[in-house]
Order: sequence, then structure tokens, then C-alpha cells
Amino acid sequence: MAKDKDLYAILGLAKGASADEVRKAYRKLARKFHPDLNPGDKQAEDRFKDLSLANDVLSDAKKRALFDEFGMDGLQAGFDPTRAREHRRWADSGHGFSFRRGASEDTGGFDFGFEAPRGARRGGGRAGEERGFSDILNEMFGGGAEEPRHRAGRDIEHPIDIDLLDALRGTRTAVTVRRPVACTTCQGSGRAGRRACTACGGSGTVETSEKLNVRIPAGVGEGSRVRVAGKGGVGANGGKPGDLFFVVHVRPHPRLQRDGKDLTIEVPITVVEAIRGASITVPTLRGEVKLKVSPGSQSGQRLRLRGRGAPDPKGGEAGDLFVRLMVQVPTAATAEELHDALAALEQAYREDPRADLSL
Repeated sequence: MAKDKDLYAILGLAKGASADEVRKAYRKLARKFHPDLNPGDKQAEDRFKDLSLANDVLSDAKKRALFDEFGMDGLQAGFDPTRAREHRRWADSGHGFSFRRGASEDTGGFDFGFEAPRGARRGGGRAGEERGFSDILNEMFGGGAEEPRHRAGRDIEHPIDIDLLDALRGTRTAVTVRRPVACTTCQGSGRAGRRACTACGGSGTVETSEKLNVRIPAGVGEGSRVRVAGKGGVGANGGKPGDLFFVVHVRPHPRLQRDGKDLTIEVPITVVEAIRGASITVPTLRGEVKLKVSPGSQSGQRLRLRGRGAPDPKGGEAGDLFVRLMVQVPTAATAEELHDALAALEQAYREDPRADLSL
């Protein structure tokens, strides 16, 4: 029997929660209870497993529909919802089998109360009127002539935090992830005879940790998804595995700001450089370059270096780097030491710089 769980409550959601609400709730809680952040904490590890299961089911429309209708029993390997509904209607019509969820461990969570029709004999009577208990189980859990259908594994997401410079230049990093793999006890079937596999709870999969070396391409931005093929959820009945997507979160840089493919860096210059003009050295992603500052430049003025911005991870043209000039006044010298220079500088202002300042 699959253990009854309220997957909505595990994520702190109401039953009618949207797919976006499921995704956001899982991300928030998965970060809090991730085993990498709680080493040796068995309680956190169990909570993370429940969160992964809840996200796996509620983010998949088909699995979610089965869970809403049949609970955890509907998620067992080989469960046939069409036949389950047929048996439910047949039982409700008074033919002798009662079909109630959650009453018997031996039948995977359903209770069959058998009352054979009077005078009925095995192998006799009208077709479909008298059926053995094993026939009911075989039909509900995929027994008989039909071969189980292959089903591809689901795609899964995993957050990854990197610095802005690593996002712009590209990097390689080792990440430990937890992902579902086929249960070795039941070989992914979810069944042990007519009972649910106790090792995987009837799901056919178990969580395992795996260390992956991930290549982050140059130019990725906040929210970008980096795909690792075949490292997602395990496929059912020989189906191909899903993919793993690393969702990139970029930590800010103290001097560099990004806007799409364009970058902006603030560069301090002296008062003299702003007045006379100068050639200054500016750092870029591909090394230092010389930049000409025109005489009379103002603080906050922006100069553009074409093609020195963020690269395009898809191979397009790189963005531009904008240099914002920030005039820096001397702070070490006293007013007396700079008296003559300041007096001469004051005379250079022929107009009030705040003359047009108004609201």
C-alpha cells in the first residue's frame, strides 16, 4: 500500500493551486531543506524527499489528476485508472464487490468486499458476472495480455548560484544533486507480487545523490536554464529518462551592472582629468583597454565601448560596455593647501551650475 500523503499540504498549498504556485513553493522549500545545506539532518533529508515527490506529482498534469482522484494509490506502477473506474461503477451498481479507498493494505489501498451471487459457480454463469479476486487485481494493475507502455521520465530543475563574472565569462562547477532513479528492489515496477514495493513506497523510484560537473556557457543571465540531458526523472517501463535543468541565479557584482547584453561600469577620474581630458585604463571582460576622456567631461557622463559587453550564449553579437565617469575630488589635502587651486577653479565657473535646477 502506498502511504497516504497530502502532497498539497507538504508544499503548503491548497488543492486548487496553479502550476506556477507549485513551482514557486517547491523552489522555496527545496532550498531550505536541501541535504547539502543540512548535512547529517535526517529529518531535513526526509522532508526534501517528500518535497521532491510532491513537486514530481503536482507539476505533472496527468499524475496530478490521478492523485486528485485516487490519492497515492493512483501513482503506483501499472495502475489502470480506466479499469479502476469501471470496477467502481460495477461495484456501485450492486454486483457484489464494494470498492472503497484506503481500507486494505493487501490490495494496495483499496478494499474489495466480496459477496458472490447466490448459486454462482466459478467458470459458470453469465460472462463478467463472476470474477476471481486475482482477476480484479490483474486488471487494475496492468496484468493480462497488454504490455506496459513506455513512458519518458519527467524533466527536473535544480537551482545554481554563480557570480556575475562567472556568468559572463562562462565557468565549470561541480554540483551535487538529488534525482530519482529506478528502484533496484522492484526494478522500477513499484510492485512486490501483489503488494506495493516497500523500498520505494510503490512509486518505482528512489532518490539518490549524484555529483555532476556542469559547464555554464558564457553570457547566461538570471533565470537561464542549463540542460544536462538524461539526468532527470527515470523513465517507466524502459522509457527514456528526462533531462535535468539547472536554473541560474546570478549574484550581483559591486562595480558592474548588467542590462540585457549591455554592461555598465563606474570609473573614477580626477578633477584635472575631467577638465583637461585624459587617456585612462578601463578593465573589460577580455582585458584592459585605453579610453579617451574628452576635456570638460562631466561626472555621470557615459562612454561606450562597442562589443565589450556580455557575450551571447547562442552565438550572436556581444553587447556593449558603458563606462560611467565619476569625478572624484581630493579628500587627503586640506582647503588651505588647495587654496590657490580652488580659487582659480572657482573663477572658471562662468555660470551658476544650478541655475536651471527647478521642480
